[in-house]
Amino acid sequence: MVTADAPTTMARAIGVRFRRAGRLYYYDPRDDDLAVGDYAIVETPRGLTAARVVMPATELDLDDLRGELKPIVRRATNDDLSSMTNYREQEIEAERAFAQAIMSKRLPMQAVKAEYTFDGATLTLHFSSREARLELGDLVAEMASRFRTRVELRQVGPRERAAMRTGMGRCGRELCCATFLSELDTVSLRMAKDQNLPLNPDKISGACGRLLCCLQYEHDGYVQDKLEAEQAQGGGGCATSGACDSCGVHDLKDVLGQAVAPGYEPEPPAEQPQAQAPEGAETEPRRPRRSRGTGSASPAKADAAPGQEAKASGPQPRRRRRRRRRGRTRQRPQAG
Repeated sequence: MVTADAPTTMARAIGVRFRRAGRLYYYDPRDDDLAVGDYAIVETPRGLTAARVVMPATELDLDDLRGELKPIVRRATNDDLSSMTNYREQEIEAERAFAQAIMSKRLPMQAVKAEYTFDGATLTLHFSSREARLELGDLVAEMASRFRTRVELRQVGPRERAAMRTGMGRCGRELCCATFLSELDTVSLRMAKDQNLPLNPDKISGACGRLLCCLQYEHDGYVQDKLEAEQAQGGGGCATSGACDSCGVHDLKDVLGQAVAPGYEPEPPAEQPQAQAPEGAETEPRRPRRSRGTGSASPAKADAAPGQEAKASGPQPRRRRRRRRRGRTRQRPQAG
């Protein structure tokens, strides 16, 4: 019986982003010919939002998409762009007012960022907190009455907070999550071990307090190099276990002789032979050690008197130790 594969359904879609390094979303462009850099008005759970086109119209498989392919509402006009620019400037004031309201109410949270929609219909206030549940009804009502718009509060994690606030990394450049990392992959401590990096949290953590995202950039290269080095020596494929001499040791650190793997130890330095004195040379005799607790006399006291020598060599009488009674006073008998 011959079975034919079902025909793949293809659709024309564009890719948009709501932030500089945000996640990529796909929409149906309809009949509009949108180019990269144009703005389109799309529908989101928060309402109508302006999104920037980062991928032109392309034929995509519908099975590869996460959800339903929704069409765009329309192309953004010049009035939409000017309104979006105006509300972008007001986001700084809204964020400052949000932070002041948190401090006045003494809430265990921190303001991260304020975002307006392109028409100012919704104000989203992002915050970070270690508390899972917070009573924020009064805060929402206060912010809504002040800015005369619909207000939403959204809690974000440490990585997303760093992506919104941005900053400088230890490499001297802007944070990767705020520039080009659209999706944050899982970073484990095993990646730092495979690259022979110090397991000090202060040295392998980023501005968000989590492991550096750049640990995954060169991880595959390190593992591949260790596999090739082990296979060249006839190993069995334990490139990341640190059980043999070839894996788990960085080439540069191996040259420097630093122990970086569990089974690797540098060779101990060779012992230098001691210089021998020439024959016929007079050597100074060593003085014998004086033993403690014995009655033997030292050579310096060999000319002592015979009586004193016998007295010293005889058994010494033990001294009685006086024991002090704590809490008791001994009374002497009085003369009658």
